[in-house]
Order: sequence, then C-alpha cells, then structure tokens
Amino acid sequence: MRKLLLIIALFSAGLINAHAQQRKINGAVKDSQTGQSLPFATVAVETAGKPVNKLAADQNGNFVVDAEVGSTIKVTFTGYEPKKVTVGDSTSITILLKSSGNLSEVVVIAYGKEKRKDLTSAVTSISAQQINEMPSTNLATALASRAPGLEVHSTSTQPGASASVNVRGLNSITQLEGPLYIVDGVALVGDIRNINPDDIESVEILKDAAAAGIYGSRAAEGVILITTKKPKAGATSVNFDMYTGIQVNNPAYKMLDARSYATLERTAFQDADPGTFGAPGTDTADRKIFNSYELQSIANGYTNYNWQNAILRNNAPTQNYNLSVSNGTGSNRVYFSGQYQDQEGILVNTGYKKYSAYFSDETQIRQFLKIGATARYTHDITHNALPNEYQQSLTESPLQQIYDASGQPLIVIDSSTGTPTIFNPVTLALDAIDLYTTNRTNANLYIELTPIKNLVLRSSIGADIYQAEEDKYYPRTTGPGYTPTNGFGEIYNTRATDVLWENTVTYNFVAGDHEVNLLGGFTFEKHEDFATDMQGDQFPTDLLSYKAIGSAGQKLQDNSNYDGWAVRSLLARAVYKYKGRYILNATIRQDGSSRFGPNNKYGVFPTVSGAWRVIDEPWIGFKVKTWLNDFKLRLSYGLVGNQNVPYDAIYTRYDPATYPFNGSSVTSGYTVAGTNGVFGNNSLQWEVQHQFNAGTDIALLNNRVQLSVDVYNKNISSLLMPLPIAPSSGFQTEYVNVAAMNTKGIDVALKITPIQTKNFTWQTSINWSKYKSVVTKLFPGRDSVSLALRVGLPPSGTYVNYVYNGLYQQGDNFSLDPNGKPGDIKIKDVNGDGKITPEDEVVVGSSIPKGWGSFWNYFRYKSISLTVYSTYEYGQQLNNLTFTDLSYYNGSYGSKGNVTVQGGNYWTPTNTNTNIPRPDAFGTSLKTLPGGTGQGSSYSIQNASYFKIQHITLGYDFPSALLDKIKVHSLNIYAQVLNPFLFTGYKGVDPDIAGADAANEIYPRYRTFLLGAKLGL
Repeated sequence: MRKLLLIIALFSAGLINAHAQQRKINGAVKDSQTGQSLPFATVAVETAGKPVNKLAADQNGNFVVDAEVGSTIKVTFTGYEPKKVTVGDSTSITILLKSSGNLSEVVVIAYGKEKRKDLTSAVTSISAQQINEMPSTNLATALASRAPGLEVHSTSTQPGASASVNVRGLNSITQLEGPLYIVDGVALVGDIRNINPDDIESVEILKDAAAAGIYGSRAAEGVILITTKKPKAGATSVNFDMYTGIQVNNPAYKMLDARSYATLERTAFQDADPGTFGAPGTDTADRKIFNSYELQSIANGYTNYNWQNAILRNNAPTQNYNLSVSNGTGSNRVYFSGQYQDQEGILVNTGYKKYSAYFSDETQIRQFLKIGATARYTHDITHNALPNEYQQSLTESPLQQIYDASGQPLIVIDSSTGTPTIFNPVTLALDAIDLYTTNRTNANLYIELTPIKNLVLRSSIGADIYQAEEDKYYPRTTGPGYTPTNGFGEIYNTRATDVLWENTVTYNFVAGDHEVNLLGGFTFEKHEDFATDMQGDQFPTDLLSYKAIGSAGQKLQDNSNYDGWAVRSLLARAVYKYKGRYILNATIRQDGSSRFGPNNKYGVFPTVSGAWRVIDEPWIGFKVKTWLNDFKLRLSYGLVGNQNVPYDAIYTRYDPATYPFNGSSVTSGYTVAGTNGVFGNNSLQWEVQHQFNAGTDIALLNNRVQLSVDVYNKNISSLLMPLPIAPSSGFQTEYVNVAAMNTKGIDVALKITPIQTKNFTWQTSINWSKYKSVVTKLFPGRDSVSLALRVGLPPSGTYVNYVYNGLYQQGDNFSLDPNGKPGDIKIKDVNGDGKITPEDEVVVGSSIPKGWGSFWNYFRYKSISLTVYSTYEYGQQLNNLTFTDLSYYNGSYGSKGNVTVQGGNYWTPTNTNTNIPRPDAFGTSLKTLPGGTGQGSSYSIQNASYFKIQHITLGYDFPSALLDKIKVHSLNIYAQVLNPFLFTGYKGVDPDIAGADAANEIYPRYRTFLLGAKLGL
C-alpha cells in the first residue's frame, strides 16, 4: 500500500513539475536574410516527436503558444526551409527561416493555385510587402513597374488621381479598355483605386495567353488577380498601421519676376507696333501696355506678386490609419479591417479622403463542406483642381496685385463694357467646385464541397456595385460663371454593376510518376452602366451652387445613357505532370456575348503550354547543383478574344431630333445613326489575339541570383475600324473587322543578394521590359488612314508634324515664310518643293518608350533597414504644349501672360544664340505656320526619358526582448520620403504622367515626408 501511495505521489509530483514547466512563448517568424516578418507562418508544438498544438502566426509573423521546456516548436512557411527550435528558459524567441528559393511558393492562378516551380505560363507575383512599401491613394500606382511587362502611369499628380495600366504593349487600335481585374473572384468595374492596399495579400499579373486565356474575351489586355487577406488558424491578432506627414511644393516651373516681365511686355508690344507704343520704357508707352495696378507696382519699384503662392498650401498634411483584427480559432475564422485616409492637396481646396471597411469570414461546417464570404465598402471624396487653375496662376502678371483693399481676390472690370479684363485664378481655386464622390461595394459568397478525396466542387457569386457623382459649380466670381452666364452648374451621375456567377469542379489524382489536375466550369456575367447628366446656368444665386441645379434659368443638358451586356462561358483546363519534370497545361474557353449579333455571338479560345524542369533531370550532377539551384524552360501558345465593342458598332443608333413642320413649328422625333452617323453592323466578330510566349527561370548560387526572361509575340487580327461609306446611304461610317497588328516584346526580372552576413544584408532587383507594336493591315487597298495611323507605325502614340529647323536670323532667306521676321520659328521643307505644305509633315516622335522598369535596393543592418525604390523609362517623347505655352510670350493685343525663366531668354537682335522666338513671333510662327495650317511643329516635342526615385524608407524593428516586456508582438517605426528626386531632360511637371500631349499637367509636383509605425498585438 505504501509503495502504491509513493508511486502516486511521485507521479503527481511529476505532473505538477511538468505543468510548472509549461510556459507562454511569444515568438516571431522572420526571413533570415532580410529580417522581414513572414505572415501566417505555420507553427506546431511537438512533444516526443508528435504535434500537440498547431496554429498560424499573425500577419506580422507573430505567435503565442503554450509549450513545455524541452519540447520543440516547428515552423514552416511556403518557399522557406522548415526549422525546429527547442524550448528553453526564454519566453521570447525569434525564429529565422532560410529561403529555399521561390520554387515552393504557391501562386494564385485562374481558378486555383499552383506551385511556382510548376508554372508553364508567364505569371508575375507582387507581394503585400512590396505593395505596402510606398503609401498610395491608388493601388494601381503601388504596382508601378513592380512586374516586368506592367506599365502604370498616374493621370495626374493630384491626390486621388486615377491611373493608366497597360500589360505587354498595345493590343487594339480602337477598343482599348485596360486589363481585367479579378478581386477574390469578383470582376471589378473601372479602376482599382478604391481597394485598400493594406488588405492585399498578393497580386498576380497573368501576362500570356496560357495564363489569362481561361478568362476568354475579358483577357485581351491581360488579367490582374488580386487576393486579399483572409483569416488564418490561430489566436486573435490585432494590427495597427499609421503614417502622417507633409507635402512640400517641388516646382517644375520658375516664372519671371516683375522687373523681367515688364521688360518682356515692353519688348513684345514694341515689336508688334512700334508706331503705336513709342519708345519702350517711356511713361507714354507704359500707359498703353500696363493697367493701373501694374503701373502702380512699377512706380513702387516693381512690386512682385507671387500668384503660385496664392493658391498653394504650404506643408499640406497627409495621414493614413489602418486597423485589422484576425481570429482563426475554431471552425470559424474572421478577418476585419478598416481604413481612414486623408490627403490634403498642395493646391488649396483640393484633396482626397477615403473611408473603407473589409470583412472576410470562412467556416468549416463539416470536414467536406466549407463556406466563405468577403465584403468591402469604400467611400471616397476627391476635391479636384480646376482645369486652368494652376496654369493660370503661373501666367498671371507678377505686377498685378492679387487682392483688393478689402482682402478679396481682385477682379478688374472694364467700365465701358461691364466685363472683366482680368479673371483671378484665386477665385477659381477658392470659389469654384469640382467634387467627385464614389461609393463602391463588392462582395463574394462561395460554397466549397469535397464529396470524395481530391474532388472539389465550388460555386461562388460576386458583385461589384460602383456609384459615382461629379458635382461642378462655377460662381459669378469665376470666368465660366461670370455675366452673362450667371453661374454654371453640373451634376453627372454614373452607376455600374457587375455580377459574376462561377461554378467549377476540380479533380486531382496521382498515379506513380503521373499527376493530373482537371478543371471544368460554367460562368455567367452580367454588366450594366447607367449615366445621367444635368447642366444649367442663369442661377438666381450662387449660395446653393450645384445643390439647386433645378433653379437654373437655362437647362443646357438633361440626358441619360445606358449600356449593358452579358457573357455566358464554358471553360476547362487539364494539367499533366510526369515525374515533376515535364508539365503540360491546356485550357479552352467558349464565350457567348450579347455584344455581338446572332451570327458571331460565340468565340472559342484554346491555349496550350508546357514546362521542362531541367534542374530535376538526373543527368544534372551534384556538382552542378551546388551552384545551379533552378533551371526551367517554358513555352506557350494560345488565343484570347476582345469583346470591347461599342453598341453603336453593332446596332444603328437612334437619337432625339427635331423636325420643321408647317413652316415654322418644330416637331420632336428621332434621327437614325445619331450624331456620329454610324451604321450598325451585326456581323461583327471578336478581335482575336494569337499569342506566343517563351521563357526561362534560373536560380544560382544558393538562390542569391534569380533570373526570369520572357519573350512574346502577339498577332492580333479582325480589329475593328470605322470604314467610311457613301454619303448617299445616309450614314458616315460602318465598323468592320478588317485591320491587323503585331506586338512583340521581352520581359526580364533579376534579383540578386550581393551581400549576406549575420548582421548585414543587401538585396537588389531590376526589372526591364520593352515592346514594339505596329499596324500590319488596315483597309483593303489602303495602308493608311492618316499620317499617324498607317501600316508600319504603332496604332497610337505617334507624333506627326512639321519639323522645327531653328530660328530665322537676320539675312536669312524668307521664301518659305514671306511674312516672317528674324526670330521666328523656321520650318523644314522636307520634300524640297520650295514651300511649306502638309506634305512636309513627318513622324517627329513617339510616346511609346523603348524600355522601362524598376530598380529596388534593400539594406539591413541588425534591426535597421533602408529601402530605395526607383523607376525609369527611356526612348519616348512627349508633346509638351504646356511648357511651350508657359515659356513663350504671345504678344497679341489684349493677350498677356508671364513666362518661365527659360522664356526670358528670347531672341533679340543682340541675343541670337537661343531657341526662344522673339516675343511677338509666338503668335505668327509657332502656332500658325505659313499657309494657315495651324499645326504647330516638332518644336514642342521633348525627350521624356527619366529616372525617378519613388521612395526612400528608413525603418527600425524593436528587439523581441523589449517587446516581450511591453506585451507587444511587433513594432516597427519608419521615416519615408516620396518622390524625392527626378532626373530627366523633360521640362514639364512629370514625364511619368499619362498623356501624350502633357494635357494632364494641371497640378504641381511635390515631395512627401512621412513618419509611420506598424504595431502588432
């Protein structure tokens, strides 16, 4: 009996001792090279070699487990080598995982996932970490040059601006709409600026037909798959990210001061009519040139008024806050996040605000049944700059005072006519309204059933609902709203909905060296667009602005529009792997679109691709594998379609019209073909692309050198073109499938780790891309539609104009410009016929770059990191009409304006070594050429190559020992500067802005300085 009691006592003591050795371990999982956190890594506690607890780290790589001393914590993460750590006395550990290369990385593909090593197509992944390196109000701009073949440009520097996105060159002549965005199975309408970048887990760019072709008719310009963060297994985690900072004006233009401007004015008007204005600088001449306010400034010693500063905000603030909560305990997993962003503009009364919330839920009802849902709501408000606000502030006379005696913006009225002679851009900035508000909801609900092993049935329905309203009002204090307009207002509403229902079945099986993955599916998508537009003027008061547009005395516009289409699709994919070395992938999709007539409603798009994992061949010896870690060859070919056909092209349009009746009265009715005169052609077919891609992936020296190269060729046929038809038909044009083009290019991605030691790491990556797009066919028997659109040239982006040939000098032959004077623009007689005619117009430039990419560098010393990210483009030109208008003085009577400092170096008989025309010559030889062609010249074409430092970020990760004391899982603080440096010969605001004619330079350039923190609990 005593022995039994002794045994029980000893056993109980052992249990008590074992329990006493249980301890709460706070851990962090990080990359051994960079020290960056590895989110959602799998953590398992093992005792005696058997797992007793398994969970996932949070999105910052942190975890909390209960473990005994002597037990083992095993951590695994996709793309990294597993690691085991024995639990000791410490309650805080940091587990560093060594990258196994990117071979085991799981990549999201169309309707599924695949290991990167098994990819047969051109797919580039962009991680959440890359996206969040640089704050952005638009997710698209955060992707800029992150992937080779992806070209992204903001449409303006103003807050909340949209972006132009292009995947692998030009793909159509008339029907370009940009890539297809799929977010968690939801097809998005329009752009992606409403998505919170902090909610993104990864972005995949599907670039070739093999990758994107399974999306059929929507994949003509590439597909961008966006996967958002989902709840993972594990305890509740809370993460808070924030930054705040200021934006500082970084002027692209420096204008003349008051004294230099006065000299310019005198020179210009003296040149225009010396007999009328007399000797320059005399009181008599000045009174004819300057108004009373300018004369007072001259009398006061050339008082200088800075109009830019009057509409600029000094140190405009910006701030952003993100909060996310994830709970993965039990069978139900939930993730929630919220964002508030506020960026005030550098121009007064401009800025961008965004409020967004995101929710994701996933429930494992049974082992064979899972349901999930995601929902996102975004409300954003953009206060737009007015189109002429910035440029007008640059060109206002620096002699002209800005405010009157009461402190109000000065408006000068001509007493004889009662009309303004000077409109004040400050009133435009302060009083005019251009407010753009959007509300966007997208949601997805899915159910996933696994009735037997390896067979998965999935059904999902997603919707994107987008509503936008633009409200404009110009009061009487502004030019557009002044008498006799008496205020101008507009309300423009748009609403778009896209519903996508997808049903797929997937089956996998393995038999020895053979592995097969089969996918089949049915999808249905319906899209609708609504728009209404109301405009009016003659308002009784400015107090209610656009809010009382019904009170407008005159209705200028009251219209609505509708567009809708539906697509029914069948799809299938088969992937076959033999010994993991030889991989074949084949897809096919049939689309039936309501955009086409009954004879051509359906299109079939097959693709085939293959990969050979050379590195896994047995004849690759051990010695080779000590330095060669990966070597794979890829090949693909396939077809994708383009259904972006306007309704006007298929069906003949009827528009409202009026008809005379009984001599003087008017009867309302309809006119056939509308204002465009297009005859509908219901026999139109799909635009079709035949795409070829060849690529290779190589990794060397323990994956410290990773290289991917892809070359592609796209033959695009059945392109839509408007064909002129006989006027006797009652129509002007008819769309036909007749044209063809070719786009070919190369994408290169290189990542290197030059230095890797215990305390210091340097990583760098370089992307480089280029493409060439040319038209190969137009109309039968015709190889050109215009000088800029012809066989052998790109379908867009080509500048055709007269050739600038310097300035005329004294003693030159003026036979080509009989009315010209020394200091005028000289145009080249290209064909040598002794006169300037449209036949002298030639190609003078192209806005398509010869190459572009990015350059990323990451340095880390212990807990301190430095990131520098840059982008570049070269070989393109822009038609910088803005700079031309700002730098050269138009001396026509009544039309005055300041010019840039460069414009002050104008031609005079004593200053002939310049390319700036004589001031008055701007009106006669720069804009209007001899013969009245009015076409300008290559004078405004500028080299737009650039190298831009997008951001520099200095960060610090607090050590685990300190975090353990303050009960915090992770804490990172950082300082960042955005757009610190731009190296370019381009003289405008920013060559990185989309717009071939620099028409979007309505906003100044600025730098942003930020302080931020990321906290994990």
